[in-house]
Amino acid sequence: MGGDNYKRLEELMDYLTADEKIISKYRMSVYDVVTTTERLILLRRFPPAFIEIGYEEINNLEHRTTILWNDLLTSIATLVLAVVIFVNERGFPFVEPINNIVGRYIPELANTLPTLLVVQVVMMLSTAASIIYFAKFVGSLSGYFRISRKNRAPVTIRTAMTPELKNLIREIEGQIKQVKERRLRPAPETAEAAPAAAKPEVDIKTELESRIRGLADNAVILISSKSEKHSEVVSNTLNMLVNEKGMGGVYISISRPYESITSTMATAGIPADDVYFIDCISRMAGKGHTETDEHAVFVENPSSLEEVSMYLDRMLGKVPSEKKFLFLDSLSSLLIYNTDKSVREFTHFLINKIRLEGVSGIIFSIEKKEAEDLVKTLSPMCDVELKF
Repeated sequence: MGGDNYKRLEELMDYLTADEKIISKYRMSVYDVVTTTERLILLRRFPPAFIEIGYEEINNLEHRTTILWNDLLTSIATLVLAVVIFVNERGFPFVEPINNIVGRYIPELANTLPTLLVVQVVMMLSTAASIIYFAKFVGSLSGYFRISRKNRAPVTIRTAMTPELKNLIREIEGQIKQVKERRLRPAPETAEAAPAAAKPEVDIKTELESRIRGLADNAVILISSKSEKHSEVVSNTLNMLVNEKGMGGVYISISRPYESITSTMATAGIPADDVYFIDCISRMAGKGHTETDEHAVFVENPSSLEEVSMYLDRMLGKVPSEKKFLFLDSLSSLLIYNTDKSVREFTHFLINKIRLEGVSGIIFSIEKKEAEDLVKTLSPMCDVELKF
């Protein structure tokens, strides 16, 4: 793929982690398949969906060609039925049986609905069914690519075994091998590496403490960061609020699944017991099994801003901590799925909600051209603006 495609993808996919890089992009059926250094990402064009698969989750990759002969036979049978109805004038011999069925099960329509019309509807439905089954049969001729996952339903893509698919399979297998090698590789113990990795974290932590620690409980903080620093800034902010200030709150996540966030928090030693989540991406990504968790609610998709607003009071009411916060991650992600106007209205609503409820508000944004005007508009409404 060309460099422009990669650049555009990088701009849209601000949910990439700090060290994650895009390797390749493939277009297969209704999916854009993206391989990164950390995971496999599938963007379904219709209906829109986002699916992420960690390389360590993949059990097996296979391409199969299973020809659906039953669908072909069903297509022929329904087509024959439609033809028989068509060639027999006025639907004979189907008029009388259909008339009896309508009179028995829908008597109120028996005298008002012309039987010939019913026969014509049956003919059209039979024709439509024949076309659908035939399309399924034709689709099966090319086969399908299946990605089997641990403890999850497999992902299936209708596609032939093309050279492009062969390249994708080789690439995924190579990334799986690298993941296994990284796990087996011992961590470096050099004295020089530790300070270099820790330095950005110290700078971010110091800045957050100096600018936020003394603010009022209902202060609104706007934090902008470069994409490569976003995860680190979010982690440090959560650590300060939860571990250092003993606060609990509501985390509105636009582009990262709830399970991914809590996993990152656990790794960083940040307890999530008093943090409740409004997850806007998991249902769109097909992760409905997480809906039983009482610490999270799952919105249909990131465009359902009214649904997010509806859940706010319920989730804030669940937080047991006396001091609470409201976390929005992030403005730039919201702009991918919503118009600029709707995001402005939603953030104005959030800021007013923060003031009225007397909670701390933290609004994140990744530095992108698309979000510049919105950040400039919101900055005067916030108590502090930080940039990293």
